[in-house]
Amino acid sequence: MDALPEVEGDGIHPTIPESASVKSRDGEAPTPGITRAESSIKPDVRTRLLGQAAQDQQAGQQAGKPFSYGNRPWLPSYGSVDSFMSGDGFGGVHAGDNASVAGSTVQQNGSSQKMSVTQWLAKRHGVQNSWMMYLLYYLPFTNWIRQYRRRYLQGDLIAALTMASFYIPMSLSYASNLAHIPPIHGLYSFVFNPFIYALLGTCPQMVVGPEAAGSLLTGQVVRENINRGKHGELDADKNAQLAGMVTGLAGAVILVSGLCRLGFLDSVLSRPFLRGFISAIGIVILVDQLIPEMGLEEIAKHSGTAHGSSMDKIVFLVRHGYQAHKLTCLVSFGAFVIVMVCREIKRRLQPRANWVAYIPDRFAVVVLSAVLAWKNDWDKKGLEVLGDIRASGTPFQAHFPFKPSMIEHATDAFSTAFLIALLGFFESSVAAKSLGTGTGKVEKKKNDKGEMVEEADGIRNMTVSANRELVALGVANIFGGLFMSLPAFGGYGRSKVNASTGGKTPMSSVFLSIITVFCILFLLPYFYYIPVSKPSPFTQKF
Repeated sequence: MDALPEVEGDGIHPTIPESASVKSRDGEAPTPGITRAESSIKPDVRTRLLGQAAQDQQAGQQAGKPFSYGNRPWLPSYGSVDSFMSGDGFGGVHAGDNASVAGSTVQQNGSSQKMSVTQWLAKRHGVQNSWMMYLLYYLPFTNWIRQYRRRYLQGDLIAALTMASFYIPMSLSYASNLAHIPPIHGLYSFVFNPFIYALLGTCPQMVVGPEAAGSLLTGQVVRENINRGKHGELDADKNAQLAGMVTGLAGAVILVSGLCRLGFLDSVLSRPFLRGFISAIGIVILVDQLIPEMGLEEIAKHSGTAHGSSMDKIVFLVRHGYQAHKLTCLVSFGAFVIVMVCREIKRRLQPRANWVAYIPDRFAVVVLSAVLAWKNDWDKKGLEVLGDIRASGTPFQAHFPFKPSMIEHATDAFSTAFLIALLGFFESSVAAKSLGTGTGKVEKKKNDKGEMVEEADGIRNMTVSANRELVALGVANIFGGLFMSLPAFGGYGRSKVNASTGGKTPMSSVFLSIITVFCILFLLPYFYYIPVSKPSPFTQKF
C-alpha cells in the first residue's frame, strides 16, 4: 500500500514526489504536471483545470493548430448532433456529415464557408431547390394538393354539405340578429375565409367561419355608432361598411402578430379567463335574443331599449313579457326545443351509430319552419321573416374599409377589433391543437408495380404552426373585410363536425365556399320565408 503524501504547513496542499506520473482517464499519454500518487486522492478544482488545459494543448497540437484558451474540447453527443465549440461559432456536427452548423457558418473539410440553417436542412433532406421548400412551407396548398386522392372526395363533399346545412342558416342569424347588418354579409364569411384558409392554413380539418362572440362584438360597434347619431339604424350600407372595417382591423392585427412571430402567446393567456369571458358572451347573447324570439322588437325600439345594456333588456323583458307575440314565441321556443332534443338524441346514439352525425337536424328545422310560414301566411299574422336579402346590384361588391370617410370610426372600432382578434386566435388555436394534422392511420400497401409504399388516411408532412395560422387568419379576414363580411376564425365545434362527417383535407373548406356561392347566386329567393325567430345563435351555447 502506497504511503500517504506529506502535507505542507498549511495543512491543505499535499507534497508529491515529482517522479510520479499518471495516465489520463482515456488511456492517453501521461499528462504533464500530474503525478501518479495524485491518482489515489480526489483532485481539487485547480488540478482538474490544469489537466484539462494540458489535454486541450495536446488536442490542438494533434490538429495542427496553435493552442489557445479560446478553443473548447469536444463535448458528449446528444441525439444525432455532436455539440462542438469552434473558433467560428457554436453549433453541432450532424452524425452523417463532416460539418459543424454554427448559426450561419459551417466548417467543412477544414475550410469555413457560409451556409444558413435553411440550406443545411435542405441538404440534409435532399431538397435540390430551396425555393420549393419555402413554397411548400409558406403556401401549404402546394403541399396538400399533390397528396389529394380520389378516395378523399366523397368524405370532403359530404362534410361540406353537412356544414352548409348547419351553418349557413346560422350565419344569416349572426349577421341580422347579432351584428345588425344585412344577412347576406353573414354568407360572405363562408365564401372567402374558408377558401383562403384552405390555401394558407396548416390544420387540414379546421373550418373557418363567423362565430357568435365576434359577431356580437361587431354589432356593439354598429350600435354605438347608431346611438351617437353617426348614421341611421336603417342605413344598411353604412352598417355593413362599419362591420367590414372591424373585420379588416381584426385581420390586420392578426396578420401583424403572425409576421412578428407572436404565435407563442396562445399558451400565455389564462384558459379560465377565456372560458369565463366566452360564458359571459353567451349570457349576453341569450338576453339579446330573447327580445326578437318573443316578438318584442318593435316595442323595444320605441322604448329605446333595443340598443341598451343587458341589464336594461332584462328589466324590459320583465315589464313587457306579457306583450309577447304568441305565434313568434311558439315558433321560436318550439324550434329551440326540437334542436336541443335532437342534439341529445344524437349524442346518445352516436357511440353506437356514427351515421346519426350526418343528420342535419337544424337544417331540417329551418326548412320546415320556412315551408310552414309560406303555406300558412305566417308573415301576414305578425311573424317576422327574412324577406328579400339579395344584395342591391351585383353580389360580391368590394368596398375598401379604410376610406377617409370611415377613419372617424377607427378609434371606436380598433379596441373591439383587437379583442375580436384575440378571442378568434385563441379559439382557432384550441381547435388546431385538438385536430392536429389529421394524418390518421398510415398503412403499407402494394402499388401497381408491386412495391410496398406507405399510404396515409389524410394529408401528411403538414405541421401546425401558430405563426402561419396567424398569417392565414389575418389574410382571410383582411380579404373578407373588403366584402364587408363578419370576422371569421376557426371554430372547434364546426371543425369537429367536419372531421366526424368525413372531411379529411382542406378541400372540404373549398367545397363549403363553392356551396355558399351557389346559395348566394341561385337560392336566396327561397330564403324569403325563413322566420327571423328561427333557432338563434344562443343555441350554440347550450
